[in-house]
Amino acid sequence: MTKRKLKEWVIPTLGLIVMCGAILLYYILGNMINYNLVPEDTYVTNSLVEDKDSIEVQKEIENKIIKPFNSNEVSISKYYYQTADEEARQQQSLIKYENIYMPNTGILYSSDNEFDIVSVLDGKVTSTKEDEILGNIIEIEHSNGLITIYQSVKDVKVKNGDVIKQGDIIAKSGSNKLENEKENCLHFETYKEGSLINPEEFFNLSVSN
Repeated sequence: MTKRKLKEWVIPTLGLIVMCGAILLYYILGNMINYNLVPEDTYVTNSLVEDKDSIEVQKEIENKIIKPFNSNEVSISKYYYQTADEEARQQQSLIKYENIYMPNTGILYSSDNEFDIVSVLDGKVTSTKEDEILGNIIEIEHSNGLITIYQSVKDVKVKNGDVIKQGDIIAKSGSNKLENEKENCLHFETYKEGSLINPEEFFNLSVSN
């Protein structure tokens, strides 16, 4: 029986065919794996990103300082006095008692109707007292060296040592003996690290727990 010798080009051709088939199989399997994994990975990644964003937004909401009242009818009748303000604004920032003008150390809010007084942040009541000129006064200590003082209020609903949450009603708008003021008032003062600051700047502070 005569043995046939393979031609020289046959073996290299077979090798090339096998290599091409292996490469093709590799890409097919790779596409199948990516098809199964990519959507799931993408879903997990997006979920983590969305959860993180939600947490950051929630923290921002929780740490935002609110106004000390919950009525839309309240307006500012006396601003915080600042020496850098224009003369017209300074005049609007003076309070008058028995023909004596004094720089306002807070903001005097007023309304034609009674309104609720609320805590601007979580905190602890450190003082409740009555002043001859400004009426009932509530002092609340918050974190980060912040203190808020609510003056000219009535129907006080808290006492010394009470722990309260942001937005809790602590009193009703009251009155004081300052001249030319409405019956429903709140005189609001703010402190940071023991120093008196403009309440309008206080509302913009970044507060972290």
